[in-house]
Formats: sequence, structure tokens, C-alpha cells
Amino acid sequence: MHNTDCFRLISHEMASGLFSNVSPWHIPAIFMGTAFTLGGLLPLRAPDRAMREYGLPEGIVRSEPAQLAFGIYGTRVAAYGVALWIFYLRGEYHVVDTLMSLLSWWGAADCWICIKAGVPRTAAWRFVSSIIIGGYGYLGLTAKGSL
Repeated sequence: MHNTDCFRLISHEMASGLFSNVSPWHIPAIFMGTAFTLGGLLPLRAPDRAMREYGLPEGIVRSEPAQLAFGIYGTRVAAYGVALWIFYLRGEYHVVDTLMSLLSWWGAADCWICIKAGVPRTAAWRFVSSIIIGGYGYLGLTAKGSL
């Protein structure tokens, strides 16, 4: 028996069930799925707080119609997070990577909206972080952890 076989046997005995195939390569997908699922629910309970955390200016945050629209946005983000988790738990890592790669598009839209709202630093942060996460998905790095 080679050492690698021994380690494989040990890791198999230690982890079983839904998380038996967890790899360090999966951490970004797990983080994003959790952040989107839970964070997407915040606008339903406290839309003003969610809008501040998003980085929108106070004038928009105080707008009741904007708060209602942000609640709708939040439910879609939560659904996206649930989708990430569903495909992750099914072991369909290539689908998780595809969903993550689409976040680059979200970042471009966030950047444009934040610039129009007068918050360029938020625009830059959202764009850069989405390119990093989207690039991770585009490169198929979650699926790489299952090889």
C-alpha cells in the first residue's frame, strides 16, 4: 500500500456523508453559496441596512421604493446561493464553477450602478471582487478540487 492510498483511506474514514469530498479548492464556492443564501435574506428584514452594506448612498437607502426593489433583488441573490449549494452538494462542481463565473457579469453591473449612484470606491470593490470570484469559476477551480 502506498502512502497516498493510506491517506485516502484515512480521509475517507474521517469524512462521510454530504461533505465527504470537501477540498480546499471548494472553499470559495462554499463561502459564496453561504454568503448569498444568508446575505440575500437581509433585505427582507432590514432593507436599509442591506443597502448600506451594499454601499449605496444614504439618499437611496432612505427611499422606500428603493428598499422594496432591494428586497426583490435580495430574494434572487438568496436563490442563487441556494443553487450554488444544491449543485455543490450534488457534486456537480462544473455547474458551481459556471454559476460563479457569471458573477463577473454581476460585478460589471454593480460597478456601473454604483458609479451612477456616486460611490466609486464601492464600484471598484464590487467589480474587482467579482472578477476574482468569476475568474475562479471560469478557470474551473472548484471542479479541480474533485479530481
